[in-house]
Amino acid sequence: MPGPTLVSGLVKSAIPPKHTAIQSFRMAGQLFAAGVFALAGAVARAASPYDYIIVGSGPGGAPLAANLARAGYPTLLLEAGDDLGNNKNYSEMVNFNLAANDEKSRWDFFVKHSSDEEREAKYEHTTWRKPDGSFYVGLDPPEDSERLGIYYPRSATLGGCAMHNGGVCNLPSDDDWNAIAESTGDDTWLAKNMRQYFERIETAQYLPAGTPGHGYSGYLNVTISDPGFMQQSSDIQQIASGIISVLGGGVTRDINAPDPDRDNSTGVFGLASHADLNGHRVGTNTYIRSTLDDPAEYPLTVQLQSLVSKILFAEDAEEPTAIGVEVLRGQSLYKADPRYNNSKGEVERIFANKEVIIAGGAFNSPQLLKLSGIGPAEELEKFDIPVVKDLPGVGEKLADNYEGGVLALASKPLNGSSGPFAVLLKTPTARKNRNIYGWCKSFSFEGFWPGFPTEYGPSEYECAFVHMNPRSQAGYVHLRSSDPQEPPEINFNFFEHGEDEDLTEMLDAAKMFRKAITAVGAPIGPFNEKHPCPGINQNCTDAAQKEFLKLQTYSHHATSTCGIGPAEDKLAVLDSKFRVHGVKNLRVVDASAFPFVPGAFPVCPVFMLSEKATDDILKDAKGPTS
Repeated sequence: MPGPTLVSGLVKSAIPPKHTAIQSFRMAGQLFAAGVFALAGAVARAASPYDYIIVGSGPGGAPLAANLARAGYPTLLLEAGDDLGNNKNYSEMVNFNLAANDEKSRWDFFVKHSSDEEREAKYEHTTWRKPDGSFYVGLDPPEDSERLGIYYPRSATLGGCAMHNGGVCNLPSDDDWNAIAESTGDDTWLAKNMRQYFERIETAQYLPAGTPGHGYSGYLNVTISDPGFMQQSSDIQQIASGIISVLGGGVTRDINAPDPDRDNSTGVFGLASHADLNGHRVGTNTYIRSTLDDPAEYPLTVQLQSLVSKILFAEDAEEPTAIGVEVLRGQSLYKADPRYNNSKGEVERIFANKEVIIAGGAFNSPQLLKLSGIGPAEELEKFDIPVVKDLPGVGEKLADNYEGGVLALASKPLNGSSGPFAVLLKTPTARKNRNIYGWCKSFSFEGFWPGFPTEYGPSEYECAFVHMNPRSQAGYVHLRSSDPQEPPEINFNFFEHGEDEDLTEMLDAAKMFRKAITAVGAPIGPFNEKHPCPGINQNCTDAAQKEFLKLQTYSHHATSTCGIGPAEDKLAVLDSKFRVHGVKNLRVVDASAFPFVPGAFPVCPVFMLSEKATDDILKDAKGPTS
């Protein structure tokens, strides 16, 4: 059998000749002509070369597709973008800012942080479309510019957002896992069980082999920033030493250690990321490629340039039953793609023998469910979408962590260099566990906008931070139309609840980081802070700093729009096995499935989620045991 090939935007594994990918496309077209029914999108059931269809190749979908194929089940992985795994913007972790700005993968979403237009108008990095079609970022746009909103880039490429992120691999608190177990009554979600999935996927390259709680043979290499800079005298080393003197810890400390008091351990840690020792990005794309390239010729087919427009349901089933998907084939078909050119694409229908699994992320998974008739009935009826299943929670409870930072300029250009190191804090009013994840180095990061970041020169130093487990989770993803090419309306509704409590925690974090950064003293200091309290030896009020943090908070880790929960919870979308409530043969496996943001950064928790889903799906596929 032939090895993997690239055919018209299709990467495919070797599969039996009667089931070649091109033949499956022709079969899909024949079925479309012969078997489509108008009633609520129902179609005739048909045989397929694929047992599973997975929509989306991010950290939920890509590992799941590889795992199911490795278990012997013919699996089709659909991705709207292209394969950029050999492009150094993506393959080299250090280039993540370039990746997030690269139009070859970008989906440009523009979101709101609230429904308060006066508040939204104060966001300093608001993005506008100028009359000539280019972007303007700021608060004083040229005349006749169109306000787009707050920039929130997503990545449409083989590997999803795990191909443009900063790669931070940090495990959530045990309480985050245990809360899912408690709400669903499913003890497989308990933290003591979930740890096995991390150990299964990890190849820890920063610890001695055999260190408890870690894996050493998985597909996900995990490393920390090179700690060698601490052994060399430099300004950067002196600042880091000052931070350690104030906050404790050290740059080689294991941030993912399974210590009993881990969730309350604070101070400096090594920053773990899903990259190998050479700085190459590892995870979604590399695991798919290794599965396609394996001599075992696993039955995995990867179809690129495929925007899924709807889920297909059986016309002969007593309850809604997913049997396939409708796909628009072509490059840059989604209007969020900066290369979109009004193309409608070529319609295809592809069927699955067992299940359809959605893994499009927190924005696109709920959009696809709604376009397919699964979601709040009132919203679907507004756009004349036939209701397959009334699920009010689809697209609701959008969650994200709040992000900020203390950015300052030293009194001199800083010599030396380092990768980022992590800092975990528990501020005085934290509810139970540590609540702040920071990362510090000589850099500038103030959120996202076209062309980000702003560079302030060789004297810049920042401790950026994530506020974990915010009290408010009131965001939403709503349809703008029934057009599958049109991005949805997204509003995070930040600080809708618990505003003062969360801002107090963020302010306390800023004060702690300010004290730590400035501990180094002269001649590196004093520092000229850019924000949240501008100036040298400044004396800003708490109220002023809170106002800045509220207005300029940014984020990049959306979750929870198809959340797991019990059937009696009217806003729950999935059961504890990722199955859509009230719909057969349909699951969602991505960050949208989490009932809340898991820890500081969701990428490694989603990798773990994918492993858990693999076990659940394979158990169902094998049927009950005697």
